[in-house]
Amino acid sequence: MASEDSDLRQRSAYKTAYLFLGGIAVGALTMLILDSFFPVELNALNVGIATIVIVSSGLLSSIFGKSFINALMDILGSSSL
Repeated sequence: MASEDSDLRQRSAYKTAYLFLGGIAVGALTMLILDSFFPVELNALNVGIATIVIVSSGLLSSIFGKSFINALMDILGSSSL
């Protein structure tokens, strides 16, 4: 019984890490799309904002799961970029 519980926790940790990495990928894609249409000067403030957006996208996707990633992709798809 204890091994089943640890298997469930490992799957949960793997799933959470997978969702976090997926959210980071979607956040990075979003920042790349925005940078390609609105090129900005590379300075510490802009890098900090981009990092915050990417990491918060990863955190939100690990908390809310695939529904956050799907909603973000729907927004990107409907924006006609």
